[in-house]
Amino acid sequence: MMRIRTVIVALMVVVFAGCASQPENGVDPQKAAELNAELGAHYMAQGRYALAMDKLQTALKYNSDSPAANHYLGELYRRLKQPKDADHYFRKAVDLAPDDSSVQNNYGVFLCQQKRYDDGATHMLKALDNPVYSDRGQVYDNLGHCMRDKGDLTAAEKYYRGALQVDPTMPGPLLEMAHLSYDKKNYISARAFLQRYRAVAPDTPASLWLGIRIERILGDQNALASYELSLKNQFPNSEQTQLYLNSIKQ
Repeated sequence: MMRIRTVIVALMVVVFAGCASQPENGVDPQKAAELNAELGAHYMAQGRYALAMDKLQTALKYNSDSPAANHYLGELYRRLKQPKDADHYFRKAVDLAPDDSSVQNNYGVFLCQQKRYDDGATHMLKALDNPVYSDRGQVYDNLGHCMRDKGDLTAAEKYYRGALQVDPTMPGPLLEMAHLSYDKKNYISARAFLQRYRAVAPDTPASLWLGIRIERILGDQNALASYELSLKNQFPNSEQTQLYLNSIKQ
């Protein structure tokens, strides 16, 4: 899944919260907007969306041009499945902070989810313009998902490999590369990527079912039996287990 960065809120945000809803108390508007925006992000991360909305709207009362408040409102409306409002606030955040890689990445994620794949990729590539951005690997992973959903598997592979160049242990790109390699009939490569994935992440129904299909072709009977047993025992009610059971009836 495409990840949106969470925000760690300083203690002073909580202290300030009691008076944060009153713009006329002589407080610094810019500081008040910043604190309310961070508190809104904190509530959003907790799933307390009504409180998040209140704090983010309060932030805009202090400073309607707060990049953080507009950014977080874009994300909040995305989660609330109100894409028109989400797009409005994301676009304003991008206009206010065009060099903020997190804003560019998150707007790109939203656009890809709206099937505006090329627009989304454009914004995520802008996020990569910052060579020291700490989440470059995640941006590459997001680009891979975007291109995969678009149906451009060549570009998807390019970006997944980019993510693994940043961090060779990223579980998502490793599993995606295993799937892509299997689909291209590069079964040895698919096995290698799956083994790397299993070294850093827990099994899932999808990863075990992929392992079964790989080993049915490559012929490691011990590995095949292990995958089959794990799938049946760990995920008896999964869609992949049903696919497996149907496959052995044929």
